[in-house]
Amino acid sequence: MKEAFENAFNDVFEHFGVEVIFKPTNASSFPIIALLKEPESVYEVGSSQVIGQVAEFSVKASDVNPKNGDIIFVGTKKYKIHEEPLLDASNLIFKFQVVLIGK
Repeated sequence: MKEAFENAFNDVFEHFGVEVIFKPTNASSFPIIALLKEPESVYEVGSSQVIGQVAEFSVKASDVNPKNGDIIFVGTKKYKIHEEPLLDASNLIFKFQVVLIGK
């Protein structure tokens, strides 16, 4: 059963994933395939509203073990993981949110 899930996830990543550069905190960067959602969110800071970009990533656990503080490059955008990544119910996919820290 686990193999069936793994094959299904591999197909999803192959067809819908984007290549990103993953940079662990204390290691060299390397390319991986990730699923990416980039909605814009409005944040309130005092009496002002700021539009910031928070994205959600999904990566295969077999590719990487992400940690809070790691950096991900997508084209010219630079993201930082700002919450502890969690494994999904299958234990095959890490999901986490990142904040845009540079372009």
